[in-house]
Amino acid sequence: MKPVGILSALLLTASLTTVLSSYPNAVHSSNLNLPSLGDTTSAVISQQEEYELGRSWLKALRNQTPMVPDPQLKDYLENLIFRLAASSQLQDHRLVPLVIDSPVLNAFAAPGGIVGVNTGLFLNAETEAQFAAVLAHELAHLSQRHYARNVEEARNQSIPNAAAILGSILIMATAGGDAGAAALTSTVAGMQSARLRFSRQFEREADNIGITTLAKAGFDPQAMPEIFEQMNKASRYGSRPPEFLLTHPVTENRIADSRARADQMSAQKLTTGKGSLNYQFMRMRAAVLSSNNHHEMVRQLNKRLESGLTATSKTSHAPTRYGLVLASIETRDFTVAEHQMKRLLQQYPDNPHLIMTQSLLEAASGKASQGLTRIDKALSTNPESYPLLATRAEILLQQQDYVGARHELQKLSRLRPDDPDIWFELAEVQGLAEDIVGLHQSRAEYFFLNGNLDDAIKHLQYAVKMSGDNFSLKSKLQQKLTDMQNYRQKLRNS
Repeated sequence: MKPVGILSALLLTASLTTVLSSYPNAVHSSNLNLPSLGDTTSAVISQQEEYELGRSWLKALRNQTPMVPDPQLKDYLENLIFRLAASSQLQDHRLVPLVIDSPVLNAFAAPGGIVGVNTGLFLNAETEAQFAAVLAHELAHLSQRHYARNVEEARNQSIPNAAAILGSILIMATAGGDAGAAALTSTVAGMQSARLRFSRQFEREADNIGITTLAKAGFDPQAMPEIFEQMNKASRYGSRPPEFLLTHPVTENRIADSRARADQMSAQKLTTGKGSLNYQFMRMRAAVLSSNNHHEMVRQLNKRLESGLTATSKTSHAPTRYGLVLASIETRDFTVAEHQMKRLLQQYPDNPHLIMTQSLLEAASGKASQGLTRIDKALSTNPESYPLLATRAEILLQQQDYVGARHELQKLSRLRPDDPDIWFELAEVQGLAEDIVGLHQSRAEYFFLNGNLDDAIKHLQYAVKMSGDNFSLKSKLQQKLTDMQNYRQKLRNS
């Protein structure tokens, strides 16, 4: 397994450069010191090795890249990706969807089943089918193992070039074209043009397989050429093309090819559509979460409703009203929020996003018991719902019921043990509930999942010291501490 350790070091180095390049004190790709891959056999990566590498890389990515912790957005993305995965050629469904806090239009897939989506994709994809088309394309990259195949293709090149290929691919996937292009230029400039043609072949393959996945999952296959065409137009008229195009160049020929493939799928007469109302709600949610001026957003959404810029059907008004509710809650104008929510619930009384928003609105306006009753009713039919449990915890926290909020978050930590957002919230609530040992345990889990092993170990050591005479707890903590120290040593030796 020694080659895997070397590759792991490569991935971690590449990922840190990837994310840091997006920030002011960036480490430029020209300074990237990629380790050697060793012998040529290490360029062939098994699926399990790829998974382990990706999970190591994920920790570094989370540590350096701003994520959106919103449970509703995360849950929506997870459900959509797993719906697409069920219709894809993926064999390994151990996927980790991520919502990245960036208005830039981009999405990426990385080894180990990591699928990242910028909030900018929500803002730019007009329909759920278009949004799903980008995800289906990325899942096709994973199912065809394009990353591993790039490394395998490079084994007949010099070993440093093999390292550069994998490193620059990861850079291009997440940081965008500039950083990736710089890495490619500085390290792989001498490679034959056939390598680039092979890369375009991967894109065509991902298009064709992605369109098939899209249609089988119930989405209009024409959405793939539609979103590509929209991005292409944006690149013509904008000073800078969408980030997605820098890593996935779209030509007129590629659009024509994807349209021809979509026509083939349409001819099969599968039941497909443009998508759900919930996607439009999530678009609005992403817009409100990304806004720096909620008062201005309220003004614009009110103007849109009053001027009739939205279409005349009641359904098309609903996302605008939903956005107005969210923005009004942020500005604490509960009168406007309650008026709009009343109209929405008359149309969609069972919509889970509206139920959660109404519950939070009731809690914020002094009617927390009503909000909790509403959430409990929804939980009675869906007791393990991540966003419902998180909403209940949020209401209890607002009411300063720290023990109750801790209980809900502990339940979520068991359901989602690899979600750092849960451990972060749990640690905060445990501190407020004066559960100091629990606070250190949760912080250790949070730091571990974010790749900060030193701080994770430090917090576990604090927890061990504070566990007192509780032999069972101390033994459990000590074992966790030993496992984490061994893991850190393994990384250092690799």
